[in-house]
Amino acid sequence: MEAATPHPDARQAASPSLWWDGLERDAAEPPLETDTTADIAIVGGGYTGLWTAYFLKQIQPDLDVMLVEAKHIGHGASGRNGGWLMGALEGYDAFTDDSGTLPTAARQQLTQLVSRAGEILVKEGIDCDFHHGGCVMGAARHSVQIARAKKFLAGFHGLGFGEDDYRWLTPTELSQRIQVANPGGAVFTPHVARIQPAKLVTGLARVVKSLGVRVFEHTRAHGIHSGVIHCDRGSIQAGQIVVATEGYSEAGNPLHRRLIPVQTGMVATEPLSDMQWSGLGFANNETFADCTRAATYLQRTADSRLVIGARGHYQPGGLPQHGLGDTRATGQQRERIALSLFPQLTGVRFTHNWGGSVGVPRDWHPHVIHDTFSGIATAGGYVGEGVGASFLFGQTLAELLTGHDTDRTRMPWVTRRSLEELKRWEPEPLPQLGLKATMMAFGTEEWLLDRHGEGIAAKAAGWLCDQLDPH
Repeated sequence: MEAATPHPDARQAASPSLWWDGLERDAAEPPLETDTTADIAIVGGGYTGLWTAYFLKQIQPDLDVMLVEAKHIGHGASGRNGGWLMGALEGYDAFTDDSGTLPTAARQQLTQLVSRAGEILVKEGIDCDFHHGGCVMGAARHSVQIARAKKFLAGFHGLGFGEDDYRWLTPTELSQRIQVANPGGAVFTPHVARIQPAKLVTGLARVVKSLGVRVFEHTRAHGIHSGVIHCDRGSIQAGQIVVATEGYSEAGNPLHRRLIPVQTGMVATEPLSDMQWSGLGFANNETFADCTRAATYLQRTADSRLVIGARGHYQPGGLPQHGLGDTRATGQQRERIALSLFPQLTGVRFTHNWGGSVGVPRDWHPHVIHDTFSGIATAGGYVGEGVGASFLFGQTLAELLTGHDTDRTRMPWVTRRSLEELKRWEPEPLPQLGLKATMMAFGTEEWLLDRHGEGIAAKAAGWLCDQLDPH
């Protein structure tokens, strides 16, 4: 199907993250300008660092916890993401037991995650547009995608999840929820909620500060070692250190080159009318993802916009994307993808275009690591699924750091190995070349399917994608 042409005004879209646009922020916390001490020091003011701090104070209120952030709270992925709080992890295959299923306790942690997070948001008065509407995922528009989506569903069932967790939507059922072009079916899960990312990170920061956590913004940690963090204008001596920098782990950070930043980006429409929404669906504020290799993901915002995330890239040298604005070309590409899925958007103005970095470990599996010998702990490797995972992993880190043995600390993604055991990525330019080739192949397959159907060329591109797909 030919994609519709973006609205002419959309070509001028280049703006900050929608989530920060117009959001009232608290005054910035001052930078650290002296040497100090703490019981536990956290590097990184995103979801992982803040949830860890929150749960530390819940477990042991008298702990002296401090947190340093290189820029402002939520500057990284926590203020830029697609706003899916989901009970899922990338790389399930690494966590199965001898029977090939995910342990029952692990499945319970994930299926209960969204409801547990929602309860805490209510308890702490964090208004972040939380809506537990589930997710239409793996939405297929071609027979090859239908086969892939059904294999995707079978994989969840093989892990031990039931029909109540993941079930098939027929084309009719899909259209009743979301009116995507050429519907072929999809997978539905209730274990996803929509949130406004910047509202969540700022609200959580306020709660954490009210509990007595010392927060320092615009404080870059340029050296992290056992027992000490060296910052721009001071150092922190701490019995235990948490590295919560994920895709923003740069030189001087023990996670540098163990997590590489893959860039992704989003666009947002202007607010849509009730009539426009009647032609799109999303009546229960479901989140949505298609079944392309590099999935396109969407949500309906509380102010009636459609937000679309799609396509990633890799910056030479493996540098994280600190600027919120993305290029016009990448924004226009995402607009075209949105219009191919929803031709109903023809003529709609796209008002925002932004990007950020996703942390990708070499094995593509998330992790919680607590090295008791060095006193350094970390969590991450979310590969884009960190909004929910950071809630679970932050609580897990807090329990490990305070010596508690719980169901969470015994999860298969928890290890007590050294951070040094996280495999480094190959030297540049190999990651750049590999990721560029993979994304080009994924894009070519999508283009061939949309323009020419499932002919020989699309099948050849699909075979190549199968070889390149890290999953």
